[in-house]
Amino acid sequence: MTQKISNFQLIVLVANFILSSSVITLPQIIIQVGGQNAWLVPIILYPIFLLMIFLIFGKTSKDEYKNLFAIGKQGRLLEKGFVFLFLLFVFLILLRDLRAMIDFISSVLLPNTPIDILMILSILVIVYIAMSGLEVIARINGIHFFLLTIVTLIIPFLLINESEVGNLLPLPNFSVIKALLQSSFIGFSWLGEFLLFLLIIGNVNPIKAARRAVIQGTTLGFFLFFLVLVFQILVLGTKIVTEATYPAYILFQQIHLTDFLDRLDLFIVAIWLPTIITKIAFLFYAFNHCLSIYNNSNTNKFLFPISFILGYLSVLLFKNSMEHLHFSFETWCSLGLILEFMILILFIIVKKSAKRKGLSNESN
Repeated sequence: MTQKISNFQLIVLVANFILSSSVITLPQIIIQVGGQNAWLVPIILYPIFLLMIFLIFGKTSKDEYKNLFAIGKQGRLLEKGFVFLFLLFVFLILLRDLRAMIDFISSVLLPNTPIDILMILSILVIVYIAMSGLEVIARINGIHFFLLTIVTLIIPFLLINESEVGNLLPLPNFSVIKALLQSSFIGFSWLGEFLLFLLIIGNVNPIKAARRAVIQGTTLGFFLFFLVLVFQILVLGTKIVTEATYPAYILFQQIHLTDFLDRLDLFIVAIWLPTIITKIAFLFYAFNHCLSIYNNSNTNKFLFPISFILGYLSVLLFKNSMEHLHFSFETWCSLGLILEFMILILFIIVKKSAKRKGLSNESN
């Protein structure tokens, strides 16, 4: 039985794919390259992502491609190649995001706890959610991302007194075009993870509203990331952001409502943490779903051992947090961009091929 999610749940899932992991450290490298004009990066990339959405859905949002990830479907070699490419995409994002979350908890919340213990505890929580299915993941994400959206929209009002407009100066000019293009290149692979929605197009009810929901989710994710990016520059300045490992967390620490209520950063982290957990839970679900396509069997019995293998890989492949940051900022920028364009191109080819095959069957 296919699990169905609503349009609202698809909106917040797409927005979560864009925001939850990129907000941790991505502003650091974007601002380091783009300087005080890095706030233009989401504005530059947004039309490109809208174009990608229209290329995926075409003129109409028909359900001719919703069975691409159907388990038990006898797909052709081209379709299996696309599923394998998507599986590799999910695998790399999962390792990166899981290690990023563990490093953040280890650095900020539980510095005295061994990283292996944090990994095991995180996996137990995440797999419990992932094994519950897509509908449970979507419901949990809907609740927590709604709260995160409210908090993010309130942050500008809480930090208005800490802002310095001079941090945005000088205004952009032709001399900064190269820096903006480089920072946009870096941000593309991270923000382009919204392509994860391809796995769940067939689960949206009704399917005809999927395109609108993806556009709204992309818009929401970009807008929230834009707010965080702008206020990191306004409040902290480019020097602090580029030198800090977690600039968003430092930004939250600047919120002071009163003399005795000045630790709202922990409250905001408590709201953000479930959103990154639900994203990783979706990645585990997507990884298991892609493997199930090759096994022609929809089962969760291998998810538990696979999750621990992936968890230990996220710890073993990166000796320390610096190696993880080098992978996230250097390797993933190029590798992620290549994978995303290959997924987009191959998806369009598979979709058109399936459409031609359907027309030929009708004519026969």
